[in-house]
Amino acid sequence: MKSYLLKSYFILYLVFAIFSFVLTDPNLILLKADWFLNFQTFLWRNILPLQNLRTVFFFVLLILIFLNYLLILKNWSKLNLDSRQNFWRFLILISLPLVISYNALSHDLFNYIFNAKMVVEFGANPHLKTALDFPDEPMLRFMNNVHTVAPYGYGWTALSLLPYLAGFGKFLSTFAVFKIFSFLSLVLSLLILEKFFKKVNYRQLALFFLNPLLLIEVLSSAHNDLWMLAPALLAIYLTLDLRKSTLLKTILIIILMAISISIKFATLALLPFLFYFIFKEKFKKLSNLPIFDLMSITMFLPLLTERSKHFLPWYLLWSLIFVPLVKNKLWRNLLLVFSLSALLRYLPWLYYLPWMSFHLDTSQTLLWQKGITWLIPAFYLLLSSLLFIFNRKREK
Repeated sequence: MKSYLLKSYFILYLVFAIFSFVLTDPNLILLKADWFLNFQTFLWRNILPLQNLRTVFFFVLLILIFLNYLLILKNWSKLNLDSRQNFWRFLILISLPLVISYNALSHDLFNYIFNAKMVVEFGANPHLKTALDFPDEPMLRFMNNVHTVAPYGYGWTALSLLPYLAGFGKFLSTFAVFKIFSFLSLVLSLLILEKFFKKVNYRQLALFFLNPLLLIEVLSSAHNDLWMLAPALLAIYLTLDLRKSTLLKTILIIILMAISISIKFATLALLPFLFYFIFKEKFKKLSNLPIFDLMSITMFLPLLTERSKHFLPWYLLWSLIFVPLVKNKLWRNLLLVFSLSALLRYLPWLYYLPWMSFHLDTSQTLLWQKGITWLIPAFYLLLSSLLFIFNRKREK
């Protein structure tokens, strides 16, 4: 059983990585080697045009990945992943296919690359200039949101220069370095979250770090959210015990939160909790509050706003990252259900691929996405409530 579950999880992500190239933008050739061109052409000709096939295949694949994830959690004691060495090895192993996959579900990676290119090669400010200001740029062929300025803070623009410069100006190498850079954000987050445990509970950490939503959104789509969350987590950890506070430690906490907020502004919502930890001696009456549960709930609330387009899937990571520390079982399980529904939210988009559906009515796509996102968790809550009522009556 243990060998089967671990191997199958790796194989499923390998299948996902192969399938991701089905959705390579038609105006983008990643590699000009004959074997890759033959492979890419086969996918474009034989799978991409089959609307029902690609959607059903993706749906089944996601369900299998999520079921495998749940089975790993259920059979944890038999899998020998409690040791740090085994857990890290397994996480790295399943990360490999996703790091080499195409960013099939999001074009944000291309915007990261081009915004850094604006700074390095054009001497332009991506917070003031748009991609359309450079009409001769070949990346315009496969980028999205070419009409908007960078939606992130200056901190991310500065940080993104590191992988861009490491790519030496070549698109494929830069693409690869950005994917590796995303993997580093996962590594950094795990190193920090390990510190929150006196004795590290890797099953609790697996709730987040083996979660399909995290692995796909951070490693395949290469979203930058963990680069925002990691410094905030470290700042929170440093505030947990300020009895040994030093001026240097206080300055470091301020710098870490400034870095986090400068990447994306969402972690502004965590500032009240930092103040609570800093002045917790004055809030002794609140010492029994489930603080990490409240942090998770607080970071969930921005997903309801217009700015998040009413629940962009990778934004769930803001709340989900606290799952290893959450005490309330219902909230923890609800977040895991949301991580499934957030991934399934891609199904209507996949069915009506923007570059394949010019002749179709796609006006209901967003409505379908919202329905998938919210109805699955709503069904889970209804079922949980019915089971709770039934058990209470049976006990009486």
